[in-house]
Amino acid sequence: MKVQTSGLILSTGRTGTMFFASLLQEIFPQAAVYHEAGERSRLINIFTHAHLSGFLPLSVPLWAWQRVIAIDLADCQKEVYIDSNNMVYALLPLKPDLYPGLRVIHLVRDPREYVRSHINWARHRPKSFVANYLTPFWQPNAWLLKEMTWSKWMGLSRFERYCWIWDFKNRFIGQLAESEIPYLRIFFEDFFGGPKPLARFNEMLAFLGLERAIGIEDRFQRPVNPAKGKSFPKWQNWSAQQCRQIQLICGETMHTYGYGNEPAWLEKLKPSNGVAT
Repeated sequence: MKVQTSGLILSTGRTGTMFFASLLQEIFPQAAVYHEAGERSRLINIFTHAHLSGFLPLSVPLWAWQRVIAIDLADCQKEVYIDSNNMVYALLPLKPDLYPGLRVIHLVRDPREYVRSHINWARHRPKSFVANYLTPFWQPNAWLLKEMTWSKWMGLSRFERYCWIWDFKNRFIGQLAESEIPYLRIFFEDFFGGPKPLARFNEMLAFLGLERAIGIEDRFQRPVNPAKGKSFPKWQNWSAQQCRQIQLICGETMHTYGYGNEPAWLEKLKPSNGVAT
């Protein structure tokens, strides 16, 4: 038996990818389910960012993929292979034929919550601090990708950089919506805090060719892999400057995804509050 369907759940990170991998592993033992192929996908992430920045040929991240994922994929004896893996978000649009029967799920989270979660995660978890602050090419770089001048990129605060990272990664993954690859966009908020999380989950399962799940509504109330520490506040407590910054960097993409329509948010963006719209 060989893999017939490969389901890749791609995102910016801090979107519940570990939760989905854990839940799918539990309720679908007939599928091979991974979260970031263990911790081995990190080199793929780093090398792909270096490639996009012009420092490495595409063959290098592909070599890492062959060493990290291809062997397990070739040896897999189950028909359905699922990897909930934000580390391959940039490689997949460049080389979508790596996976047999590929189907892509694009998991999106409100940028205001993503930025808050990622800042708290990087601040309070040593490994994440090293990765995000000290490891070259762990995150994309707007200057190297020619989306900003050097002076503008270097002048951004950590908050603003995470805003841009959210925007870039979602735009990059979103390219697949215009390809021939089956693509489904789902939203973090539909599962965690939404009125019908199981209905949305079953939509995802149908997309992957899996049976409907029943009686697991309570699972969406249990946090998995939460950020340690809550030092960075929710957007309701942000300064006018922070609201302006995320609006300027992420505004077009966030509104495409339906974020930023709350009356309280729109009030913060009024010129009378010192924030440009």
